[in-house]
Amino acid sequence: MKFLKLLFFQFIAAYTFAQGPPITGDKAIMLSEGTFIVRTLTESLNTDNGNYFYAPLMFHYLPSSKILTAVHIPYLSTPDESGLADITVRAKYQFYRKDKKGKTHRLALKSVHWIPTGIETTFEDYGVGAYQTALTIISGYETLKHGIGVEAGYRYVGGENTDYWVANVGFGLPLLKPTYPVNQLNLYFEYNSEFYNDGRTLINYSQGIQYARDQVTLDLALQIPLVQSDEFINQRVYKLFIGARYIW
Repeated sequence: MKFLKLLFFQFIAAYTFAQGPPITGDKAIMLSEGTFIVRTLTESLNTDNGNYFYAPLMFHYLPSSKILTAVHIPYLSTPDESGLADITVRAKYQFYRKDKKGKTHRLALKSVHWIPTGIETTFEDYGVGAYQTALTIISGYETLKHGIGVEAGYRYVGGENTDYWVANVGFGLPLLKPTYPVNQLNLYFEYNSEFYNDGRTLINYSQGIQYARDQVTLDLALQIPLVQSDEFINQRVYKLFIGARYIW
């Protein structure tokens, strides 16, 4: 009976860990083999030169419990024009996993590629008219009481643009007791940093809230710049994230 209870507890824990990815970051924990995910995370960015609206449609598939592949097809509206932004393709591989009762630690490698298919802007995530690629490593430690995620790596930006280092840290705090089916409300505290080779620095803080119910996850977050070099052509004021995810 104790063995069965332990298996049941671990199943519930694994299902809980699988819900609620960070809102602005990424996580090393994967879902099960054969899972499809459809997601969007729209961004409303306010700058000193006008507003930008970015709405990607994301398709994710896991051919195994250790590998994720994805393609993101985004719509972008700028102060001057609207249309397709840069399409991105990505892959993630989980190479380390250590589970204990009610907790887990995992590591993953991620590769993201931006194809210059859309409008040219001053923001790398939306498109700068050149090919880009990022290679990062993700570390995720989660328990039934909290989660900590770290992502670090390097981003190459083609053309005459400047490459930069990426460093993200996120903390997740579930507000409800674990249940099955999943019914969870999470708070997220996330820091996203970019350190450019030309000396510019950008550090953002995001405060988010997330609700996960069964196969659906809803996200809401507000991001503000804590450190922003004066040399950026377009100064960020704030960014609002609204997202939804469905898995099957």
